[in-house]
Amino acid sequence: MNKLKTLASLGRGILKNKLTSKRAPIFLSLFVTNRCNLRCKYCFIIDETIPKEILSAEYPVTQLRAIIDEFYNMGTRMIFMLGGEPLMHPDIGEIIGYIVAKGIYLHVITNGTLIEKRLDEIRNAHALCVSLDGPADVNDPLRGKGTFERAVKGIQASVEAGIPTRIHAVLTRLNLHRMRELAQISKELRAPLSISPPNFLGETNDETLRITKDEYKIFWKEFLGLYKEGFPIANSPDAIVKCQDWPADYHQFIRTGEKFPDYKPIFCLNGHTYAALSADGLMYNCINLECQGPSIHEYGIRGAWSKLLEWRPDCVSCSSINCIETAMLLRLQRRTLLSGFKLHQMR
Repeated sequence: MNKLKTLASLGRGILKNKLTSKRAPIFLSLFVTNRCNLRCKYCFIIDETIPKEILSAEYPVTQLRAIIDEFYNMGTRMIFMLGGEPLMHPDIGEIIGYIVAKGIYLHVITNGTLIEKRLDEIRNAHALCVSLDGPADVNDPLRGKGTFERAVKGIQASVEAGIPTRIHAVLTRLNLHRMRELAQISKELRAPLSISPPNFLGETNDETLRITKDEYKIFWKEFLGLYKEGFPIANSPDAIVKCQDWPADYHQFIRTGEKFPDYKPIFCLNGHTYAALSADGLMYNCINLECQGPSIHEYGIRGAWSKLLEWRPDCVSCSSINCIETAMLLRLQRRTLLSGFKLHQMR
């Protein structure tokens, strides 16, 4: 199915959800494998407390086809494919082809180091997101020696192949005030830049990740300034402003009933129109808060989806720009839609 029809199908799914308010997993984060060729310092892959069988978990392609079929029948029209490193999956080309042929919009999230090797297998993906945290002296201490150069070569290859490609940075104390350099790299590579906090937003003793409220405030102001200067920032300005105005500690979420006089939270729709499925079969409401949920091996996909909200914490909104932006998109906010359209431009 061509890209225009796929986007139209996604748009109809969002509109139908808005009109009916019926739960449906329109957006799905699908972890096809937990195997990875890198050991980024803030990733679950390096957590020694996680059993090895989970860290090596990977869906066979036959099971993935069944999973994709079931989610499609439940209303899924956009898949974020993740890992581990999804390009480590031996059948990645077949998986991508199957998702695209179903008419599901596919966004592959990769560390970029394997793009050149597997370009022919991934060129039919609708979009790529390549993880890059800053210039080499920022990126490589977090992701491994030489990863900046390899990721940049991957970005260049995907852009030259005509695949809409964005750079995505995880915020840490190392890159917090060096986004101008990364935005310049983004501009030169013709790959828009988006950012997010580390997946786990809660309390942490890791000083690399423990960013204070005041530091976040300064960052969001600077990041919005880059957008206004004309750098290719993929995050929508409205979502950036909501993060800048966040009224609580950035490592806390707003609970039901909490009121703030100068801030109106946008209700997060995780568990309502979004789900994440891990490579070992757990369905999640939210990656950012590490909220585990029911297993599809125990309940089946539909059963796990029906029970998913039972695992959702008592939260209204958190400071993750990913969650805020997705909620804005699903509410058809104009500037967020325009930002999304620019990011996933036609090729």
